[in-house]
Amino acid sequence: MNRLRTRLTLLILGGAVFSILLVSIIANGTILKNFDTYMEKEQEKRLESFLQLVKESYASNNGWTKGTFNEIRNSSLTRNFDIEIKDADNNLVFTSSMENTMVQMHNEMRNRMGHGMMRRNRQSIQEQNLREENYVVDQYDMVVDNQRIGSITIGQVGPFLISESDIEFTKGVNNAILYGAMISIAATILLGVYSSKIFLVPILRITQSANDIREGKLDTEVMTSGNIIELRDLSVSINHLSKSLKEQELLRKRLTSDISHELRTPLTILQSHIEAISDGVWEPTQDKLEICKAEVHRLIKLVDELKHLTDIENHQLDLEIHRYCLSKDLNEVVTSFQYQFQEKGVLLNRNIKENIEIYGDKNKIRQAVVNLISNAFKFTSSGGTVTVELLENQDEVEIVVKDTGMGIDQQDIPYVFERFYRGDASRNRKTGGAGIGLSITKTLVEAHGGNIIVESEKNKGTKFIIRLPKEKSK
Repeated sequence: MNRLRTRLTLLILGGAVFSILLVSIIANGTILKNFDTYMEKEQEKRLESFLQLVKESYASNNGWTKGTFNEIRNSSLTRNFDIEIKDADNNLVFTSSMENTMVQMHNEMRNRMGHGMMRRNRQSIQEQNLREENYVVDQYDMVVDNQRIGSITIGQVGPFLISESDIEFTKGVNNAILYGAMISIAATILLGVYSSKIFLVPILRITQSANDIREGKLDTEVMTSGNIIELRDLSVSINHLSKSLKEQELLRKRLTSDISHELRTPLTILQSHIEAISDGVWEPTQDKLEICKAEVHRLIKLVDELKHLTDIENHQLDLEIHRYCLSKDLNEVVTSFQYQFQEKGVLLNRNIKENIEIYGDKNKIRQAVVNLISNAFKFTSSGGTVTVELLENQDEVEIVVKDTGMGIDQQDIPYVFERFYRGDASRNRKTGGAGIGLSITKTLVEAHGGNIIVESEKNKGTKFIIRLPKEKSK
């Protein structure tokens, strides 16, 4: 009962049965009401025909004669009524009684054709006063050629009489409604089962995939077949989630390995130096102590960088926004690197548009640019070139740092801004650094409402593009 398929089928079935019953009741009531109206009009026509018969018989037989009464008595209309005819002097001249069986048959037929079911509280064939309950008496003055010839009192079972053909008609209507309801319920059951299958098969498949992902099977992929847009979108989302979790799991493992590597190197150096000094192998000379001190500073710097990055990502970064000349500041940064590049034999070019001003935190933007130029310096060999550009568009500026260095593998490009991420699986320490600089750069740029992208090709070089709004970010 708690399964979605059962509930969906029962919900469709319940709604359909309720609708079918409601429509059947309304249809039955409407048909019978219209049928009653039709029968009442027919009864009125019979009454008018009978009154016309009496007048015509009187006129053709020149008065209340035996021939007149024979014509009235032999008419098929007469048996439907109790009749009393009085002449102009109020003398009773003719009587005819409707058989008692006619009254009982009338009520039995009304019950058989459905009136008993629909109006059970109004009458029952078991009651003894059937005639009194349904009997109607009316009196009419008879006028022929503008002369009153008498009066006629007519008693009838009201509001109409029912024949066997009338019963068969109403039975046919009720049977049609019943069969239609049964066929509709059967079709609804089939439709409910089919619909639940259409909806539930992909849902169950998605559920199974979600359970597989929960159990760590991150290679799981949901088939996105089907024409239901929502289910197809859900399948795509599950597949994207699985892929993202797999990527995050790989990053987590690599991050753990990289952090342990970053911490192990200085700690190993400290341990070996301290043990050598403690065992008397080395004298505690100034240079040995300086090495230990440098490794301690390296650890402190790593912890500070991690804390700084965490604070930025937790929105604990206070920006001192003001308008300043980015062109001037960028020229100063490039100039400060000039000597290092000359020493290494790397050409440092600049293409900085003058007099570009923006709103931003001067020190934070400078830090982001310094990180990019430092990376370009580390990964560009002697004889290579690094170019720094500042371009201006209508609403934003672009800072471009491109080099002719070793480049980045295409598979590593999506992860270069992850903390500690290194494309070099061997973790070559020649370039130095902890792998946090690009993460900090990205966060600082986004804090200003900008974005950073990377374009690279292995062994051909890398280009980083920072886009910043010229006005204050909202």
